[in-house]
Amino acid sequence: MNTGNWYQQQEHGAGSFRLNLLFFVYKIFGVRFIKACVWVVARIIGFSAKSARKFSTEYKEILNKYQIQHNMKPSKFSASQHICQFAYSLVDKMIAMCDKKNRIKFAVQQNQDWNEFQNIISYNQGAFLICSHIGNIEALAALPDSRNIKMHAFQQVGQNSIFHKFISKHSVRKNTVIHPVEDMNIGTATEMFDFLNNGDLVMMAGDRISAGAPGKTISVKILGQSCDLPMGVFRFAKSMSHPVFAVILLNTGKEKYKLFVKKLDDKNVNNMANEFAVFLEKAILSAPTQWFNFYNFFK
Repeated sequence: MNTGNWYQQQEHGAGSFRLNLLFFVYKIFGVRFIKACVWVVARIIGFSAKSARKFSTEYKEILNKYQIQHNMKPSKFSASQHICQFAYSLVDKMIAMCDKKNRIKFAVQQNQDWNEFQNIISYNQGAFLICSHIGNIEALAALPDSRNIKMHAFQQVGQNSIFHKFISKHSVRKNTVIHPVEDMNIGTATEMFDFLNNGDLVMMAGDRISAGAPGKTISVKILGQSCDLPMGVFRFAKSMSHPVFAVILLNTGKEKYKLFVKKLDDKNVNNMANEFAVFLEKAILSAPTQWFNFYNFFK
């Protein structure tokens, strides 16, 4: 496999003019029309995005091998369809963050972990959330119950600066604050700890190694393959002394999303990472084309 990592990938098809035009057209014609346009554009971009097609194909081979070994029906999708799903997720992200009258509907997997998460929110106790690049966690900002809760999300702004600038300009979700990972310093932990004590939510991605510290990782297995998770995220979560939850928001079709929540071991970094890996693997198997890591994720 190519050794290229996520932070070495280029931003594709996200010119500032095109994003603003897309949003303008969406406001006039609605989401169905704009997704039809995006389908065409994504197919065209897919032909030029050779690395994305390559890694999508390799990911599918790993996925199918695991499914066959575990007596599951192999998933059938092309790299083009996979890339198109990613483009649709960007449209949903735009709608969730920039349209007050968004049409995205939500459901929640009801379980004990969700009940505990709800209680934490109700009593303003604060929680640390570990997300991933499957589904569309950004749409969480439009979740009705979250509109009175402030969320602090860390993002590698430099990697997708064009899209980030667009969201910053048009966002109507004042409850969501984006913190550039590039700006993290010694005072960040104290600042986030204060936010958590205030009942806020702090969110970091747990499925991409740090561009600033690529050697500091925790090795886990997903789909039977070894892969590296960012040690710093799990250490940071543990150091906050607040409950830690893995969260995933999957598209279930027809502009509907379902939220999955898993309580993680907030006392042990390795346990936390491995529990996160198991949770992530289940999500991948349930929605394989919503896995949007188009790079050499697996060793």
